[in-house]
Amino acid sequence: MIVAIPVPAQTIVVDDSVAPAIVCPPNVTIQCTDNTLPINTGTATATDNCDGSPTIAFMDMTVGGSCPQERTINRTWSATDDCGNTGTCLQVITVDDSAPPSIVCPINVTIECTASTLPANTGNPTSTDNCDASPTVNFTDVTAAGTCPQERTITRTWSSTDDCGNTSTCVQIIQSMIVCHQ
Repeated sequence: MIVAIPVPAQTIVVDDSVAPAIVCPPNVTIQCTDNTLPINTGTATATDNCDGSPTIAFMDMTVGGSCPQERTINRTWSATDDCGNTGTCLQVITVDDSAPPSIVCPINVTIECTASTLPANTGNPTSTDNCDASPTVNFTDVTAAGTCPQERTITRTWSSTDDCGNTSTCVQIIQSMIVCHQ
């Protein structure tokens, strides 16, 4: 004889209330021309006790730096599992402008002693910068007397400075002398 034994009903609830474990990429410093996307700055990784592939996302908050091209990006990474549990971590990306502009001096020149020594007559440099579209160009002159009262040698130091204070220099020699015409 087979006897049926009643089995009480049982309810089993599986509750996932544990957020995914997320690991941020390391904090990084990049140049102002570098890409700030995760392909360049790193991507977070995450694991979860129930969800094999939690959804990873990020949100940026940007704080201005000491000059227009510099900034700090506070990147908050999040990993969310199928139950809506979210783990977060913070990556700090420092965007820096430490590269000086490039400057190319005009050629050294010899001019008549009565000619103007202004750049319109002796030449202007060219200057470019990786972050600042128009670096500031200035010059200073040091004059040395020549063998005659009208003759002199000018050592013109050109400087190019970007918005972050990075500076490059070059030197142009201008000789002012009596020129004999034949």
